[in-house]
Formats: sequence, structure tokens, C-alpha cells
Amino acid sequence: MKVALSFTDIQQATQEFQQQAGGDRQLSIGETVLCLPATLGQGYLRGLNLRDGLDLFIYEFELKQDLSLDFTQLSTQYSLLDFTFCLSGNTRGSMPGLKSKLSVAAGQTVFATIPDAAGITELLAGQKILVVSLAIAPHLFLTLLENDLNKFSLDWQQRFRNAASTPYFQPSYTTPEIANILQLILHCPHQAGVRRLYLEAKALELLAICISQLTNYFSDPAPLGGVKPKDIEALHRAKNILLQNITNPPALAELARQVGLNERKLQRGFQQLFGTTVFGVLHDYRMEQARQLLEADQMTIEAIANTIGIAHRGYFASAFKRKFGSTPRTYLKRLR
Repeated sequence: MKVALSFTDIQQATQEFQQQAGGDRQLSIGETVLCLPATLGQGYLRGLNLRDGLDLFIYEFELKQDLSLDFTQLSTQYSLLDFTFCLSGNTRGSMPGLKSKLSVAAGQTVFATIPDAAGITELLAGQKILVVSLAIAPHLFLTLLENDLNKFSLDWQQRFRNAASTPYFQPSYTTPEIANILQLILHCPHQAGVRRLYLEAKALELLAICISQLTNYFSDPAPLGGVKPKDIEALHRAKNILLQNITNPPALAELARQVGLNERKLQRGFQQLFGTTVFGVLHDYRMEQARQLLEADQMTIEAIANTIGIAHRGYFASAFKRKFGSTPRTYLKRLR
């Protein structure tokens, strides 16, 4: 049996949750903790306002019944940028404006722009879910970027200025550096006002790392002779499509169609802009994600290969060795 809840005000979501599902809701200055009712499961949802435009959410629970959270009927406009870090369990959902279903698995970090905070989240029963999320208002995000804004493409500068315009969902893998900070957040040693200050510092540290990663994904290229600005933007969109679909990337013809370029211009543009072929960009990203997963040491080598979209273990081993100088197994042994 599935329990479906619908929300009309994102800033009153815990109150609406309690009204529809029950549970104990505890309030303190800037913080709300909602304990799940026994009929639904065990655990809690915690929300903490760290400063104007920055909220920290921690979800730790195990459900007895599947749960659907519907945020598509919100009466208030509250667009945001969001970083979600999944430590345990799997979630899935959808967002207006995105055709494909969205999913987040343990060990993943997701960056999303969410117009009007609208979307549907599906949570499955029988699994422990542990998720940390940072929700940032666009005005604060721009303030934090400061002089780094010009490192991003013009398309992304506009997205950051107006998160209400276009939904976006970019999964990647949680690095060991980020994983360590998440553990410090989850096991904060302080109480009261000092606790809030500590969590704000750790949240800003997380954001600094994530923003640095984003500059690698969405950086503004150096001027290219003979390549029109609109084609450069199309090439960046093509790269983003590849990075969002590493397990099932589109064929070259389909990728070219999606971004409005012909295949020859797409291939030539990738060589000029990124210094490698379309396949080379995908391959390098897969190998880097594999390296990060090996360093996290939470998955088998076979599972890592499947996660990055490589079905043949032998091919994965040889490709990884060409990239990093050792096989995945040898690389893992050195880490240990």
C-alpha cells in the first residue's frame, strides 16, 4: 500500500505532513524535527534554517509503506538550487519540465535547479534512507559565487540568476572529501547556538567543494576561432546530456539532434572545445567516477563497472589501467 501526501506550501511542509500523516513535530529556533508515526515507519525528518536563503535537511528513516510526496500543487513560488547527498537507500521521482524519471542512489550527489520547488518524490518501504540536502535560494548562491560566476558559461550564469526558468538534474558520485563532511554534519558534537554555527560552517564548506566541481562541468570556454557562441552553448548542452546519461548515452545522431547540430559539427566541436571526441568525454567521465567510487570503498569492482555503464569487467579493467596506470583491483589495494 502506498501513502500519498500533497503539499501546498514548501515552507510549511512539515506542518502539512503532520496534518496528513500524523507524527510528533518538535519546534525550536530555526529548526523543525518531524518524527514519523509508527503506522508509517520509524525515523525522522529534520529541517534547519542556517541563514537567509540556506536550509539544511536531514532525512533518516525506514518506511513500512511506500510514500509519495507531491510538491506540484504549491501555492507559493519558492524556486531554489539544491544539492542532495544520498548516504543510504534509493529514491526516485519526477520534476515538471523533465521527461525522464529521476533517481538517486546511495553514494550519489545530485545538483538540481527546481522551479517553484515543484516535484514528486517516491520513497520505497523496507530500506533505510539517509539523505542530507542543502537548499539554496538563487540570490544567496550568486553571492557565494562572487568572482567565480564568470567561470561559468553564459547559459549557466543565466540559470543561476533565475532558477525558476529551467529544471535541471545532474547526478554525480560523492567524493571521499564530501563524505567526510557529511559524517561531521550527522554527528555534530555541539548543542544550541554553537551547533547551528558549526552546521552552517560545514554546509558552506560543502558548497565550496560543490561549486568547485560545478565549474569543471559548466565552465565558460576560451574563445574558439570559427565557432559561433550559440554552437558553443549547444556543445555544452551535449556534454551535459552525456554526463546525465552515462549508463545509457544517446547515439551520436540522437545527441546531435537533441542539441540542434549535425554530427560533423558536433564531433569537430567536441575536439575543439574539450580536446577529445564525444566518446572521449564520456569515457573520461566514466573513469573519473569509477576512481571516486573505488576511493569511497563501498562497492565491488563489478558493481562500479555496472554503475558507470560498462557491462564487461575485462574492458573496464583495461580502460581503467590505460587511464590511471593500474587495474581497479591494484588501485584499490594501494588505497587500503
